[in-house]
Amino acid sequence: MKKFWSLILCFMYIISSNACFAFSELYYLKNVDTKTISNQVETVLNEEEYNIQKKNPFYAISKKKQENYAVVVLQQSGENLFYYYESNDKNKKLNKKIIKTFKKADIVYEQSENEQHLNNFAQIAYRTMTGQKKIYSFEEPKKQQTSVKTAQKNTTSTTLKGFVGKIDAGTKLNVYLQNPINTATAKKGDNVIAVVKNDWIYKECTVAPQGSLLYGTLTKANHATAGSRNGSVSIVFNKLVTPKNKTIEISTEKIDFDVTNEGKVKRTITNTVAMAAVGALLGVGIAALTGDTSNLAQGAIIGASIGGGGALATSAIQKGVDAEIPSYTDMEVVLNKPVNVVLSY
Repeated sequence: MKKFWSLILCFMYIISSNACFAFSELYYLKNVDTKTISNQVETVLNEEEYNIQKKNPFYAISKKKQENYAVVVLQQSGENLFYYYESNDKNKKLNKKIIKTFKKADIVYEQSENEQHLNNFAQIAYRTMTGQKKIYSFEEPKKQQTSVKTAQKNTTSTTLKGFVGKIDAGTKLNVYLQNPINTATAKKGDNVIAVVKNDWIYKECTVAPQGSLLYGTLTKANHATAGSRNGSVSIVFNKLVTPKNKTIEISTEKIDFDVTNEGKVKRTITNTVAMAAVGALLGVGIAALTGDTSNLAQGAIIGASIGGGGALATSAIQKGVDAEIPSYTDMEVVLNKPVNVVLSY
């Protein structure tokens, strides 16, 4: 009898596992734009009889088998592009057909097994399907400001209860880079934008929700030069803007990135820098380094390989090396001055 129930339990487990099955893949496409791939994806979805529920990211449901879904997320990274596909259709027919269009168009691509990137895109896919967390866009700030003002006019005045909180220096905030930084073309003073990964909470109140934007500038931008001097950049952030257009002035420690002779980026903890191991394709973790020994700043660990993301130079015999720090690079931002914020409850 015990054996019988054991078999039943195993059978039920197999069924539940199949029901929860989700297939996903991530590719890095070179020298292509989002619009081109978006058109190809939409064409294939229509040909395979999928009802497109959302676009950019794409979320579609099969007309033939409504339990089958497909999600496609496209993320530009300089001149290159990330393509993420997720579905519960085990035969992978839809994804194979989309990949086939890349081949026909002579688009160079390679698959990534980077777990951090896959997790990030999986979260976007989940939010796209469920709509539980809004995906904020700051592409058109003027329109957002107008909508906020209109909403304020239409809202009846209410008395808000709150307090002023002081967030101490040394407070850390996890963010990721929105757009790539290329050490070959970067200039001192260039604007940098990062996205807040998780709700920033202070005394059970939300200072800034997930999706808020952090604005900063490059305080250093060195291109590779003769004499084996590699590219390097430094970032500081000075402003945080929430989706409701609330602005918080901040001051952060410097984040430094230096390129190694292998076209990778590494981290410095002491004055003596240990060279990063030669590695890689896309998906190898790499680290950030400060080259200013008089004022060592907070480093940042990049969750993707510059090697696979397209190093701009491979020879360091006569000239140094430049590289691209890709979008979705994780960074830990540290406040170097306290911040006073008005919090409502």
